[in-house]
Amino acid sequence: MRNIWKVGALGAVFGAVLSVGGCQDFDAAYEKCVAEGRCEPDGGTADAGDGGRSDAGDAGPECIPSSIPDQPDDQGLDTDCDGVDGVADAGYFVDPAGGNDTTGDGSRERPFGTLAHALEQVRTNASGRTTLYLARGTYNEASTEVTVPVSLHGGYSRRGTTNDWDRFTDGGTLIDGGTLAFTVRDVTDARVLLDGLHIASNDALNDSESSIALRAIHTANLQLHNTRVEAGLGGPGNKGSPASPDVKGAPGIPGGAAQPSGTGSIPGDQGTGGTSTCSVSGAGVGGPGGSGVVRDQGETGGTGEPATKGGAGGADAGPVDNSGAFNCVGGPGLDGDPGAEGTPGGPGDAGFGMGFLNVDAGVWVTRPTQKGAPG
Repeated sequence: MRNIWKVGALGAVFGAVLSVGGCQDFDAAYEKCVAEGRCEPDGGTADAGDGGRSDAGDAGPECIPSSIPDQPDDQGLDTDCDGVDGVADAGYFVDPAGGNDTTGDGSRERPFGTLAHALEQVRTNASGRTTLYLARGTYNEASTEVTVPVSLHGGYSRRGTTNDWDRFTDGGTLIDGGTLAFTVRDVTDARVLLDGLHIASNDALNDSESSIALRAIHTANLQLHNTRVEAGLGGPGNKGSPASPDVKGAPGIPGGAAQPSGTGSIPGDQGTGGTSTCSVSGAGVGGPGGSGVVRDQGETGGTGEPATKGGAGGADAGPVDNSGAFNCVGGPGLDGDPGAEGTPGGPGDAGFGMGFLNVDAGVWVTRPTQKGAPG
């Protein structure tokens, strides 16, 4: 029992005395234990159930129940002296090593063996309990799912053969649920509390498979306290689709035209324009010259008579001079085209004179001598 009336000097041998005598026989039992040499005086070594860890059973020799309901806390204190950090009658106890779903009833004396079975009892609300006290150990249960308001508290350990459960705050309650370890689904009207747990998912083995440690779906109030959530590695991605053998690449760009070989076989660049000898102020400049013309070496002559080798081919003819004579004296010019029509004249000035108002017609009438100026 993890409570405030277990002193550090009491060993595991004293647990049976406490479970029978309770708070009333504590002092007498402790004195007898010291007198027989089975326990050290107060202030000696820690109790055998500690293993070097801190628990609330070391708080003091006297159990004084508190009027405040005992909620599981970080110190593991049993403030209502019922042998458990928490209200024992308000929850189910689960022990993966020593519990049994068939013969157990969820009490601390006969705990359930699996978390799934305990959650099913909460879901059916057979007893109205909404708290689970989970013993230390590994819960190898695939895809645990919570669908009702519940509080899960880990770190408990049954002390020897007694019905008291100590609670250690260093964890030790592992929920290992495969690649999808734990799910909270459709809880919108109250709280779900995960306290003192280690929830872990395994590495995924299949391509594109996920590893999810904790998943909450349509849940309004999920609280985690001193809880470690650890997801494994996701699976490798799927392989890409193979390339289609019917798809061909775009055709390549055609190669450039072949260039003839040999010296003098490539035409020369275009020449610059000539200058007129009769130009005035730079006018009359000739256009650019044409590209050079190439003349390759002539072929070898045919065989002579009688049976003599022909002479060598003619030499390169060189560029051809196509220049011609230019006469600077011009002939008479042609008649010019008729000129375009002139722009019409503007309107003339208005005439001046007196008129009269035709009242019946409602118009102003001018006199015959009132003429405008010509346009």
